[in-house]
Amino acid sequence: MELSFLGNKYTKSNEPKEKSIIQLKYMGKAYKPSMGNASRALTVLTYRGVSYSN
Repeated sequence: MELSFLGNKYTKSNEPKEKSIIQLKYMGKAYKPSMGNASRALTVLTYRGVSYSN
């Protein structure tokens, strides 16, 4: 199947695209989300003396 929209052609693909791993850096420390773990562990971040948790 092929679609055309505003002069661009798009084709249907059933194969999922692989997502790249996101890495965040803050004050020299690197943080990466765990993609394979369905349950999230408790994370505590502190910014200007205020603690934040998920």
